[in-house]
Amino acid sequence: MTGKTISHYKILKKLGEGGMGVVYLAEDSKLERKVAIKFLPGHIAEKTEERERFKTEAKAAAALNHPKITTIYAIEETNDRMYIVMEYIDGIELKDRIRSGPISVEETIKIAVQIAEGLEAAHKKGIVHRDIKSQNIMITTDGKIKVMDFGLAKVGKGTQLTKVGSTVGTVASMSPEQVRGEDVDQRADIWSFGVVLYEMLTGELPFKGEYEASAIYEILNVDPKPVSSFRKDIPENLNILISKMLQKDVMKRISSTGEILKILNSKQFEYNVSRAEKSIAVLYFENMSPEKENEYFCAGITEDIIIDLSKIKEIKVIPRADVFSFRSKEVNSAKVGEILGVTHVLKGSVRKSGQQIRVTAQLIDMQSGYPIWAERYDRLLENIFEVQIEISQKIAEALKVSLSDSEKESLAQKPTDDLRAHDFYMRGRDYFNAGGKTNNESAIKMFEQAIAIDPNYSLVYVSLAEAYSFQYIFYDGDQKWLGLVITASEKAKELDPNLLEVEVTKGIVLFHQKRFDEAKRTFLKFIQKKDDYYPAYFWLGSTEMITNENEKALKHFERAAEIKPYSEEPWVHIDLVYRKMGNTSASKIAAEKMIEAIKKKVENNAQDGIAYSRAAAYYAVSGDRTSALEIINKVMEISPNDGLALYNCACTYAQLGQKDKSMEFLKKALATGYKNIIEWIENDPDFESLRSDSEFKEILNSANG
Repeated sequence: MTGKTISHYKILKKLGEGGMGVVYLAEDSKLERKVAIKFLPGHIAEKTEERERFKTEAKAAAALNHPKITTIYAIEETNDRMYIVMEYIDGIELKDRIRSGPISVEETIKIAVQIAEGLEAAHKKGIVHRDIKSQNIMITTDGKIKVMDFGLAKVGKGTQLTKVGSTVGTVASMSPEQVRGEDVDQRADIWSFGVVLYEMLTGELPFKGEYEASAIYEILNVDPKPVSSFRKDIPENLNILISKMLQKDVMKRISSTGEILKILNSKQFEYNVSRAEKSIAVLYFENMSPEKENEYFCAGITEDIIIDLSKIKEIKVIPRADVFSFRSKEVNSAKVGEILGVTHVLKGSVRKSGQQIRVTAQLIDMQSGYPIWAERYDRLLENIFEVQIEISQKIAEALKVSLSDSEKESLAQKPTDDLRAHDFYMRGRDYFNAGGKTNNESAIKMFEQAIAIDPNYSLVYVSLAEAYSFQYIFYDGDQKWLGLVITASEKAKELDPNLLEVEVTKGIVLFHQKRFDEAKRTFLKFIQKKDDYYPAYFWLGSTEMITNENEKALKHFERAAEIKPYSEEPWVHIDLVYRKMGNTSASKIAAEKMIEAIKKKVENNAQDGIAYSRAAAYYAVSGDRTSALEIINKVMEISPNDGLALYNCACTYAQLGQKDKSMEFLKKALATGYKNIIEWIENDPDFESLRSDSEFKEILNSANG
């Protein structure tokens, strides 16, 4: 069929095929536009009565004019074959979006509202779709929803033209009355709509028998597992709504999409999934002291409070690294809450004068925008730990969190009794946060001085292990650093058995030593103890990807994305895995999620060279050469010596077909000390076009040597 011209439509390519016909992309030569053409099955064309009835119903559907419904342009016949000419939608099926993993509650609600708006418009005209399923919902390139295939809809109570589908994928969305062959009305669409909602949130169909007969049995006799049994973040009102939509007794089912819309748009239904029930972002405390040098002290207090709050199981605390981009900026706490998806934001200030300190803090509720707790502390410097502990305890009280005895005991413990050691520790953290080889080396010196004063200061060993690992990964590449990482990690765990995170640090060392099986076991063992720690899932996903366990890698990266919904990093790797697997549609979805996160991030931190470098690679893959090159120029202004940013630029040039520039930037990345990326280079689909190039092989060999 491809290449043929039918009437004034030139068939360009086949788009898909299903029980109700074959769809092609075509060029309308009269109006010079792309259209989708669906050729109907033979059983409709062969019977005059069915053909005429189909025409009547398709004409009624063609009269629908709504932004959420695919427009029908014409119903035509040629050589006894009937076909529908429709609006061509550039995008992906909702089914493909679901294949990349369950959809967030927030996004599900946004999609559901648009589907309901389209169905409501049709139902008001007496038109029932009869085949609502995730394959018939399109997500356009700009994120809008289009309901497709209204050309097969039913008007009023006429005879059903379509048979019960021959595959489970078709049957699985049908209502009980539909599979029994009874007359259907808009409530059949509501049932199918409920199936789509269920599938979006769980990644599974509610009725999924292995064969058609078993699927029909489940539809008629089995109640599906509640959506809330799959995940913890489902609000009860959404659970109830889906249950009402999937009532087998049509008389007990929600009767109109208007009612569904009213529920979805109600104030009580407003929900943001990334906002955990009790979650908090601690912004860096503002330095109110005359001396600029006291910035490190304010940052130290902030990070200590983050560490203390992280000991409370019922509170989700945004990690230090993810609030760092808001440091030293005038930021709107509401905007921060929106970006990081938290229910509360803690902000404060510190004034230090000699041995006197004044600390102010206020906890802001993101829903109301008002503080729910605030306090000022005027104390001696020697009492700084007591102030930090009290702030953490007061936050727990304000959030109505009951602390366990072990949590109370943990919060009450001072990290050290020597303020000099703590001062060196805070200075070291400040150097480490500043980034770069020189700052990292200064951080190591500060941490070592802190340990010289207090050799039992466990948190310093954790930071020292982190600085050693950065020295190895980004700045030096000497294997000696890995040994130092292990030594520091083991010492931290010896001093404080509750510091579980150092186990992940050891797993990262095993990864870099290419002891991949041991690394996997280490990460998996850790996850059994603490299932919400982002680095564990990220590095486990990375290890699975390196060893070509792509399905497992996806699972772990997707969990990482759930833990940090505001970060582009996991989506970068989900995209890479899908590209390795050849799944371009799922890769496209992941890339769009990545760029969405990057846009939010750079709004508040225009100096994030790594984020920009990842965006450049996205635009290169998308075919937007101009944007990709413009962003590379920006990266070189911001982060000309960042190994990871340079590596991403090399990937971008490879995608653009600029081999020499790709090699140049790859060499630059390695020259910065970012030498331990050979596994990435060997597995990165961006370099597929260079695999056989002799210079590329030489770069790999020299890095390995």
